Amino acid sequence: MKDYLEFFGLRDDPFKITPDASYFFLSESHQEALSSLRYLLETEEGFAVVIGEPGTGKTLTVRKFIDELPPNEVRFAYVLFPNLSPEELFEAILEDFGIKSEGETKNRLFARLRDLLIEEREAGKKVLIIIDEAQNLPTETLEELRILSNLETGDQKLLQIILLGQPELEEKLNSRELRQLKQRITVFVKLRNFTEEETKAYIDYRIVKAGRGNVRINPGTYRLVYRYSLGIPRLINILMERALMAGFVDTTHEIKPEHVKRAGESIGIRVGGENTLRTLLYAGIGGLLIAGALLMGAGKLMDYISLKSAQSIAHIPAKVIGGQDIQRSIKTGGRVIVSVPMLNMRESPDRNAPVVYVLREGDELRVLEKGPETWLKVLFSNGDIEVKGWVNGKYVRD
Repeated sequence: MKDYLEFFGLRDDPFKITPDASYFFLSESHQEALSSLRYLLETEEGFAVVIGEPGTGKTLTVRKFIDELPPNEVRFAYVLFPNLSPEELFEAILEDFGIKSEGETKNRLFARLRDLLIEEREAGKKVLIIIDEAQNLPTETLEELRILSNLETGDQKLLQIILLGQPELEEKLNSRELRQLKQRITVFVKLRNFTEEETKAYIDYRIVKAGRGNVRINPGTYRLVYRYSLGIPRLINILMERALMAGFVDTTHEIKPEHVKRAGESIGIRVGGENTLRTLLYAGIGGLLIAGALLMGAGKLMDYISLKSAQSIAHIPAKVIGGQDIQRSIKTGGRVIVSVPMLNMRESPDRNAPVVYVLREGDELRVLEKGPETWLKVLFSNGDIEVKGWVNGKYVRD
């Protein structure tokens, strides 16, 4: 990775998947969403809903919003992948506020939340509850959130609630069972994909943000990235990251359409453009893709951690295999498959060693040797790319 960045004269990876608020790009749609969240906080209205397809930047938008919050004036809880009962959701919120609560009744948990909200209001603080992937919330849990949002002292609301979700959330909110909740939504924003012009501006913005260096983008590259990505920011990042890697392999500073084609092929997007990508997007097939794997990806998890929601991660089903089990089952010379959305290949069997390549879910690796603990030395080969390094065996399957 260091050699790759040095080759292009960059100080940072411009298309890293991990959400970084400093790279937030203000498209017209994202500007509307950010302004709407600011309005919610200022007016202390009850509910805000941000809808978007996977990869359109919902989490990054709320991350940018949170980074602007005055720390001494606002407290927030952040809950992710919330397929939770009302009791479980209340427990997760309390835990994120640093309050332990186990085995208590729903009424008791509700009372503890109410007391917390009153204390914060008396201390002059506003309270936000932010729920990501809110389309996974059961109807009964959404209804309990509505009741919670009714809490107030005098003419002041005790909290504001922000729901981030995919289009399925809108369908759920339109149901008869949730009509009272829908009436309390004062901010409703739909994030759309970038236009072709915005896609070009987004690529240029991120390259400049990373140091500009000596990267040159062929005009045809912008058009092809838009055609392949449909203007979805996360897909733009994936395609451009791999296109830059292809340029690095070719020892050229100019990123050409042929590099984008190779990038697209490496993640299962073939020539044919939009129709092929739509099939991948909605059918949930392909080497990386979006509908499931990327939502559980390392980039998103790292973003949640930085949003002080480590407690909530316990609610995500584990995807990794036990380390010792995988070590026993894997043979030198055999092949393994990356089982997580993103996996760092390192120079040596050490989690702090430099990263030599970033693997994706579904990448096939040949095992060269076994190292200490769960480490494996592997070879990854894909067309013009061939790289060796060490990976943690907990994140692969045979």
